[in-house]
Amino acid sequence: AEAEALVDEVGPRPAGSDAERRAAQHLVGRLEGLGREATIEPFAVWPAWPLGYTINAAIAVVGSVLSVSSATLGTGLVLLATVLTFLDLAGIVPTTRRLLGRRASQNVVSWGDRERPGALLLVAHYDSGPTRERPLRPFFWALAALLACCVLRVGGLSGTALTVVQFIPTVALIVYVPLLLDIALSPASAGENDNASGVALVLRLAERLDFLEDFGVHVLLTGSQKPMAQGMRAFLKQHRKQFAPDRTAVINLDEVGSGEVHQTKKEGPLLAVRSHPQLVGLMDAPTLVNRTASDGYAAASAGLPSITITCADNDRLEEDAIVRAEEFCVELIEELEAELSPPAR
Repeated sequence: AEAEALVDEVGPRPAGSDAERRAAQHLVGRLEGLGREATIEPFAVWPAWPLGYTINAAIAVVGSVLSVSSATLGTGLVLLATVLTFLDLAGIVPTTRRLLGRRASQNVVSWGDRERPGALLLVAHYDSGPTRERPLRPFFWALAALLACCVLRVGGLSGTALTVVQFIPTVALIVYVPLLLDIALSPASAGENDNASGVALVLRLAERLDFLEDFGVHVLLTGSQKPMAQGMRAFLKQHRKQFAPDRTAVINLDEVGSGEVHQTKKEGPLLAVRSHPQLVGLMDAPTLVNRTASDGYAAASAGLPSITITCADNDRLEEDAIVRAEEFCVELIEELEAELSPPAR
């Protein structure tokens, strides 16, 4: 019911939109209804990542063509496109998309007891992504393969064999141009499972976790996760010093509305980082590698112990799945309290 209320009252919530702002206000009201204080923290976001990657692909294709006659110039263009894509896709810094407009987004933050020795940060993003999605790792590796071919040309190699090999990633990038444009033009999804389900579960856990003695329970509902976890990164930029790595646990809940409960062992769209082994080892549950720029990935990249809990299956909402995820999380947090409380650790 909590997840459906977010979908029915607000609807699709693309990053930086008016609907996302209405969703933030709705969630502030829900947290206050639970007896918690909640605030909205605004930040700037550049949400047009599909068009940014389209521009990078076009630059690389032009560079590939030019490299045949001018190896240095063509290689420079391909190198530029590859670096811009890497920095953006890895979540390090928005690059080409900065040319396409800035919007305002916001995180919803509810602090628990900050005097306790440990901090448990419950995280879920409340924005929703486009209805059409495509894997982006092949796009980057096509750029990397094309760059390698161009570097060989700068080194003096040429010939039919190199041209044929270079043609393959060039065609892949040409194919990606309409695929990326399709993402850019597709409407935002209603986000029932991704991620109204995670938001609903965070609210439920915030209500249930009054038994913890060593951990203050803090709630972070992030905006603009779909554009490479910009909400989580904005939060960490502002509050990172408040969380000691040896006294903090970040539990990210994403797509918990359908399917079997899984926990991540690695996360990241390109260079994956490990979920914290102590958190993963608390429960005997299936693990997976999450190839998205999730909020858990952003937290792990910043050096905080983190794990993502997901039931990623489809877009449906199933009450039984959310209940299973809830009980799994409660048991995980009970184990965290018993085995990894800050005094013992």
